[in-house]
Amino acid sequence: MTPVLYSLLRPVARIALSWYYRSVEVVGLERIPRDGPVLLAGNHPNALMDALVIGVLVPRPVRLLAKSTLFRNPLIGAFLRRAGVIPLHRARDTAATDAAPLDPSRNASSFRAVAEALAEGGAVVIFPEGTSHDEPQLVPLRTGLARMALEAGNEHDVRGVTIIPLGLVFEHKEAPRTRVLLQVAAPIALDTLSEPERTVPALTSEIDRRLRSVTLNFATAEESERVLALAHALAVLLTPVRAIGREQHHLVDVVRLVRRVERAAGVTREQAERVSAFETRFAEFRSRLQREGLKMEDIAIELDTAAGATFAVREGSLALLRGPIGLWGRINHWLPITITRALALHGVSSRDQPAMRSVVMGLALVLAFYVLQTALVAWLAGPWWAVAYALTLVPSAHHDLRYGDRTSRGRARMRAYFRFRREPALQQALLREAEWLRQEAGALEQSAAS
Repeated sequence: MTPVLYSLLRPVARIALSWYYRSVEVVGLERIPRDGPVLLAGNHPNALMDALVIGVLVPRPVRLLAKSTLFRNPLIGAFLRRAGVIPLHRARDTAATDAAPLDPSRNASSFRAVAEALAEGGAVVIFPEGTSHDEPQLVPLRTGLARMALEAGNEHDVRGVTIIPLGLVFEHKEAPRTRVLLQVAAPIALDTLSEPERTVPALTSEIDRRLRSVTLNFATAEESERVLALAHALAVLLTPVRAIGREQHHLVDVVRLVRRVERAAGVTREQAERVSAFETRFAEFRSRLQREGLKMEDIAIELDTAAGATFAVREGSLALLRGPIGLWGRINHWLPITITRALALHGVSSRDQPAMRSVVMGLALVLAFYVLQTALVAWLAGPWWAVAYALTLVPSAHHDLRYGDRTSRGRARMRAYFRFRREPALQQALLREAEWLRQEAGALEQSAAS
C-alpha cells in the first residue's frame, strides 16, 4: 500500500466508524509491537467492519487478506491491489470436481506475498475463521494462518514473527449508534515455541484458545441474548448514576460481567435453581421497565428541585450552543443517510450485512451529495462560500450524531424525572428490586467461587 493512499483511507475509515457506531473501545493495545513482523488474527463476525475496526485502532499500517472473488471486478481489483490487499483463494470460492480437484498450490502467491510483507517488518491482518458469519461463537479455524506463519519462518527465513489474536465484540453489530470493543490477547512469539508446538494443528489450536479468551462464545443465539442482557443490566446496576453525556458503563465492563455470569451458572443443581430464579426475577424487572417506558440507567436519579434545575440549565445551555450546529449537520445529511439506510436494509439476509452496506453505500452517497451541494453553493454564492460550506460538512455531521445521542438520553432522563416526581412510590419499588438483584448477583458469584 502506498503511504499516501493509506494516509487517506485511514481517516475516512475512522469517520465511517464514528458515524455508524457510538463508541469503539480497545483493551490491550500495548500488546501489539510497534514494529517487526506481525500476523493479526481476528474473529470475523461483521464483514467489512471487522477490517475497518482493526485498521483504525492498530497503531501501525496493516495489510489485509481478502477473498479473491473481490478482485474479479477490474476497478475494485485495481483499487484493492493499490491498497496493498492480498487476494486469498478460498476453497469455497474455487470450483472443484472429481476430474479437477482443488489445486493445493492455489495460494502459493498469497503465502509468498504474506512472507514478503513479514520480511519487511510489516503487519498483516487475517481472519482465520475464513468467512464472516452470524454464529454466536467462533467457528472452527482454518489452518491457513498457522501455515503462513510457519512457512514464513521455515521457507523464507523470516525471524521474530508474532501472532496477535484480536477479539471483536459488537454490542449490536447491525444497529447504528451502538458500541464496539477490540480486545488484544496475549501474543504468540513463533521463535519461542517448542518443536511440538510448531506444527499446523498445534499452532491453530493455540490461536483458537487465545481468540476464545477475548471473544464471547455461546452455544446458541438465545443463550447469547439472555446472558448479554443480564450482563448489561448488572453493569448498569453496579455503576453509579452519571451525568448525561458521560458513558454510563463501558462495553468491556459488560464483557467482564459476562464472564462472571458464566461462572455463576456453572454451579451445583441447587445453586442452578437459585440462578434460574434470579434470571426469572430479572426478566420480570426488565419487562416492568419496558411497560413503564423507563431506562434502567435512570431509576436512581435524584429528584430534588436543585438537581432538576441543574439538569435543565446545563442541557438548555448546550441546546442553545450545540443545537444549531447539530441542526446544520442534520439538514445537510438527512437525505443521503436516509437513502443509505433504506438501501442497506433492503434484501438483508444476515446480521453482518447492514453495517457493511451502510458504510459502503453511505460513503458513495454522502460524497456524491457533498459534490452536488458544494457545486450548488458555488453557483449561487461563489467559490469562497463553497469552500467555507464544504469545511462545515464533516464536523457538523459528527456533531449532529454525538449531540443526537445526548439529547436522546436527556429526553429519557427527563421523562423519568417527572414520572418519579409524580409517582415516588414507583421509583422506590424499582430501587428495592434493583438492590435485591445487585445483592443476589453478588451472592451467586460468591457461591460459585466457593
